[in-house]
Amino acid sequence: MKWNEKMATGIFEQHLRRMVAKKILLLLAVGIALFLVGLYAVTLGANSTNASDNLQMLKKVYISLYQKNRDFLFDKQTITLSEKALRDHGDFADLNYWFQEFNGKCSVKNEVILSNYQGRVVYSSYEQGVLSDYRVNYNAAICHNAKELKPGQIYNAVYYDSGNYSDYIFVMPVYSDGAVLGYVSLYLSGDDWNFYLLNYNYDGAITDDKNNVIYASKPKLIGSSNKFYGQENGICYYNDERFWMKSESLPEYKVKIFSLVYYPKNSALLIGLFVITIMGISWYLLANWMAGSMAKNNAMRIGQLLSEIRIIQKEDQAHRICMDTQDEFNEVAVQINSMLDSIRDLHGRNTELLQLKNTIEMSQLTAQMNPHFLYNTLEIIRNLALFDGERAEKLIVQLTQILRYSIDKSREDVLLEEDMQYIRDYLDIQKCRFGDRLSCTVNIDADCDRSNIPKLVLQPIIENSIKYGFRKKMNIKIEIRGHMEGNMLVLSVKDDGFGMPEEDASSLNNSLGKAYFPEKSYGLHNISRRLFLRYGEESGIHIVNHQGYSFEVILKVIQPGGRDHV
Repeated sequence: MKWNEKMATGIFEQHLRRMVAKKILLLLAVGIALFLVGLYAVTLGANSTNASDNLQMLKKVYISLYQKNRDFLFDKQTITLSEKALRDHGDFADLNYWFQEFNGKCSVKNEVILSNYQGRVVYSSYEQGVLSDYRVNYNAAICHNAKELKPGQIYNAVYYDSGNYSDYIFVMPVYSDGAVLGYVSLYLSGDDWNFYLLNYNYDGAITDDKNNVIYASKPKLIGSSNKFYGQENGICYYNDERFWMKSESLPEYKVKIFSLVYYPKNSALLIGLFVITIMGISWYLLANWMAGSMAKNNAMRIGQLLSEIRIIQKEDQAHRICMDTQDEFNEVAVQINSMLDSIRDLHGRNTELLQLKNTIEMSQLTAQMNPHFLYNTLEIIRNLALFDGERAEKLIVQLTQILRYSIDKSREDVLLEEDMQYIRDYLDIQKCRFGDRLSCTVNIDADCDRSNIPKLVLQPIIENSIKYGFRKKMNIKIEIRGHMEGNMLVLSVKDDGFGMPEEDASSLNNSLGKAYFPEKSYGLHNISRRLFLRYGEESGIHIVNHQGYSFEVILKVIQPGGRDHV
């Protein structure tokens, strides 16, 4: 029989065990309740906030695009040129120039169709072969529907051709002496609209008052007849995926906007409940054992145990407890010895893991590349193949060299001159894409060429200058410079974009190099952390911001072992 079965259970021990059981059960119930309430509140709050922010973004984009197209149609110049083109029966040069000038200022591109009173197309900005019979007939139908509009009104419709994103149409009658002379139809490009909103984190849809889809972030949200049926708020399902939805109607525009945040079923609920239950059971068993030990009041054995523990604590950490009592105290000694051995082993493993941490983190930090660059390059090659095969062949060779260089994992560090060859190929492709709108100068001292740098460290900074620069400017100039300061390689990438608010720039400078990655400026934090882990505290990034004029990223890479070996 076990030792505790030989002893009669005393009243104190019984009371102590009951009290422990009640406290543990109460603690377990409170823990489960707090866990459920906290999990629900955090999840609901996060989804609601994200959905609201996404809804306001979609609303802002829609109203901006709608107002810009409406203002163009009602512009006096548009009306005058459209009336002139309809009367002259073939003189569309002025109208075409006016439309192209407007379209160049739009973040989402449009196409225009000018129709006579019968709805027959007399002018179109579509390229030859793109204007299908179906679109022509559909345009004639909506022009017919717009006949009853009063001056100052616009007729809106949705054009959908199976397999493509739908276009949003703005139709305005052209009047002459009080009679309808013809119609101007603006087609807001669905493909361009979806590409424009591609970088936003969440999904959404915009429909007219008949549930026809004007915009949808994913094709799987759209029904076969280009319809989308949403609800006001709450959980919804589309193609077996769960979303948190929030919507808003805009009666003045006759549209409804839906914001969707992906909301998968939370497996953390069952895991959390299981962990809390296991913890509660463990607490109860431990406390019950302690109650029995306290009831026995075996001071001698406790004193012996404490004496052995003090030896480990103060004199010899390699000492192990030795108790030949053949009872629970002996088991405690065995378990403590086992725990000490486990702690020693765990300490050794943690030391090794700490050494591996930097290597793992650096591997994660170097695994980034923008897929849009590959998409855009392939699109350029496809276009060049039609009229400049030699240039297309050169781009293919450069893209192949870039891909081969970027996926080569044999080295973490390279010579600066090697990385700059990759950068020049990258800039050639970007120049082919943007033409004279992009100007790049490289001024790197010759004594920098044999310096060691992390592979692909400059490309994301240059890419950021191009990406954010062209958002507000038509032409961007980028300067890449490099020089040595003792054993420190100093590189800089400067663009003449509008920079960022000074408050944001100061906050960014203060956070660079720290071991966390916020949503904004993730790439710069990535590079700064990578330099810190690889080269130490003296290496890193600093930004110089002149709001409204320029933005410069300065990299410092220390060369402790010389610059002749990688």
